[in-house]
Parts: sequence; structure tokens; C-alpha cells
Amino acid sequence: MKATDFEYRHQTLIHQFIVAVAFLAYFVDREDIVWRFVKASSAPRGFERFSFVVATVFIVVGAAICTCARVYRRSESAIGMESYGHFHRSRYYGDLLYAIGLASLAPLWGFMILVAGETLRVFRLTQREDTRTPNLLLQTLPTASPLIPPAAQEFHSGWGRAFRQETVKWGLFLTMVVFVITLKDRLAEAFAAASFLIGLLLNASIFSRAPNIAE
Repeated sequence: MKATDFEYRHQTLIHQFIVAVAFLAYFVDREDIVWRFVKASSAPRGFERFSFVVATVFIVVGAAICTCARVYRRSESAIGMESYGHFHRSRYYGDLLYAIGLASLAPLWGFMILVAGETLRVFRLTQREDTRTPNLLLQTLPTASPLIPPAAQEFHSGWGRAFRQETVKWGLFLTMVVFVITLKDRLAEAFAAASFLIGLLLNASIFSRAPNIAE
């Protein structure tokens, strides 16, 4: 059940394909999964807002995990290397949490496609990582600049690059915050589209190769 070379090299492309298929479900069902289950309740808007608050928490936790996993690069001992491997794999779990939150915006069938598709993708990738982490760790040990303290170098280069690589996730988090406050679909759609386009422009090269936490 390990991911193929194609799956590993084109992780973002496959993720976007799953998301696209999930949201194509709107062509056959115009109601998102949250509204489907709360519309008949005594206070539909209150339950809707609460549900999307929970979804927003999933998204921001997933985004934070993915961002931190991209920054964590130091592996100076055997224990450190083990921790590095854990952080390297944790990005996949962050992707899954993010996908669950994002799926709250999709119709019922779209929710199922997105969550099931991302779960399978993450499972296959983690199975592959278990067999390649030792070699990966040796290949991605950071090279510190002799003129810049390692901590400062990691902060300036690592965090900025990590946030850039996770632009879409943080943009979707802001989108969800706006949506929770306003509950206006059109506004949320505009923010989501802007987040995707900005992330695509900033990370176009990611589509051509596997993401590398040590970058």
C-alpha cells in the first residue's frame, strides 16, 4: 500500500485533483454537508456557525502542523533524527486535518470523496516514508552559514519559506474566519479563490516535484 514514485513526486497535484473532484459534487448537490444537517434544526444559523468554527479549528491546526513540519530541520543526534522523521511525517497528518476542515464546505458526497481520498493518500505516503526516512534524513541535514547563527538562519529562511509553501492553507483559514463571521457564501468563495491563486503563483514549482521539508 505504499505510494508510487508518481504519487510522491506530485503530492500537491494529486491533492488538488482530489479537492477538485470533491467540489464538483456541487453540480449534483447544491447544499454543503453542514447546511444539509442543520437546516431543519431549531436554530440553523447557530448550529451552522458552530460547525464551521470546528472546521476552522481543523484547518488552522492542520496548517500549523504542516508549517512547523517544513521548518523543523535539525537532527544532531540519534534521538534528534528520530524526532526529525516524526516531524517529516507529521505534515501528512496536518494535511489530513486540513482536508477534514475543508471538506465541511463540500456537499455530502464531496465530503466523503475528500476525506476518504486524503486519508488513502496520507496512508500510502506514510507507508512509503517509513521505508525511506533514514536515507532522507542523511540527504537533508542543513548546512549552516558560518556568518549567521544556526537559529537565526533557520528562522529567517525556514519560517518564511514554510509559510509561503502553505499559503493556500493559511488563506483558507482566513477565508473560514470571514465565513464564520458573515456566513456569506459569495464572500467565502472569493477569498478561497484568491487564496488558491496566490498559493499557486507562489508555489508553482511544487507541482513539478515532491515537497521537501528541508528546503
